[in-house]
Amino acid sequence: MATKQANATFEEQMAQLQTIVGHLQNGQLSLDDSIKEFQTGMQLAQAMQTQLDHAQATLAQLVDENGNMQAAEQAGDDLSNNGVQNQGYRSEFARPETD
Repeated sequence: MATKQANATFEEQMAQLQTIVGHLQNGQLSLDDSIKEFQTGMQLAQAMQTQLDHAQATLAQLVDENGNMQAAEQAGDDLSNNGVQNQGYRSEFARPETD
C-alpha cells in the first residue's frame, strides 16, 4: 500500500493508520501483506510523532509583549499548582487558628 505522507494532513494520516490497523486486526491479509501494512503503519506513526513533537515545541513558546518568542515555562518552574501559592484547602467550617 503506497502512502500519501508527503502532502497528507495529520488527520488524513490518522485515518490511513486506522485503516491499516483495521486490516491487520481483520486477519484476512497474507503474511507478506500484513508485514507491508505493518511497515507502512510504522512509517505513518513515526511521521505523525514528528508532527506532534513539532506542534508541542511550537505550543511550548509564547510571544512576549515585544513580539519575541520565549519559552512558556522556564526551567525549574512548577506550574502544577496553577500558580496558587497556598495549595492547602481550608474549610469554612474549621475553627480559626489562634496565635
